Amino acid sequence: MKDKKSINIWVGGLAGFILSTLLVTVGFWKTILIIVVTLLAGWIGYLLDAYNVDLSIVSKIFTRKN
Repeated sequence: MKDKKSINIWVGGLAGFILSTLLVTVGFWKTILIIVVTLLAGWIGYLLDAYNVDLSIVSKIFTRKN
């Protein structure tokens, strides 16, 4: 099993690659927007999980019935 330092190096390298690719392809401000929206969605997902919110009603609304 790899040690934690080695895993952190790989995760950091991957994050840097993704960030640099976003900066080159979409620009600085759009990259910042993508990061903010991603963090906001992750935080909302965490809150939904922490408070055991049941989203089955939303699933039923978008389920197609033939």
